[in-house]
Amino acid sequence: MKDKNDIGTRLSELQVERERLMGELENARIEARDALIAGQKPAGTATALAERISIVDDAIAELEDQTRSIAERTERNNRRRRAEAALDATSKRTKLAASVDEALIALASNWNAYAEALRKDVGQVSGAGGDLTAVERALTNNRSAEPLIKALIAAGGVSFARSMGIDTPIRERHASTLADAEGRVVESLRVELLRIKASSPQPNMSREAKAELDQMEANL
Repeated sequence: MKDKNDIGTRLSELQVERERLMGELENARIEARDALIAGQKPAGTATALAERISIVDDAIAELEDQTRSIAERTERNNRRRRAEAALDATSKRTKLAASVDEALIALASNWNAYAEALRKDVGQVSGAGGDLTAVERALTNNRSAEPLIKALIAAGGVSFARSMGIDTPIRERHASTLADAEGRVVESLRVELLRIKASSPQPNMSREAKAELDQMEANL
């Protein structure tokens, strides 16, 4: 099968030839009519031209069928390529979606475990002199989600939190990971422990603790 350009060129040539043959056929019919009128036997030119035109018409029809076939094949190939590209993109998104699902499941499980551990440990941490300011809002009913929202914003920005339907006044500059919040609690306990050591009757322990406290204050 020729390509589309070759077929188009040949179709144009055949259509021009058909027009020429139609002109010759008209003249041949006039000549045959005149011969009959004159009582003469008409030449077979008109019949031959009619047959030639019929063959040309068949050739044109075949080439037009080939053109349609090429167009249909091209369209099928284009559709196939689009479907394959879309399938590939969707497969990649599916993997990302699965990762998001796994992360959300882990988030739900870990958040519930974290909140429960915080409720269980709050008395011990507070009694030991720890500063729970960074995480205490997770313990109040009306603000229990605030540390999680801050962590979500810290992870993905306000737009990430809003994609979950969370309308919050918390801005990115106020965001904080849970680990950072707990780190501040750890730091407060570390300071408390140093204060205890600084008050020790053991000179070496007291001196080292006071020096570390002074260094911490100098770094503030």
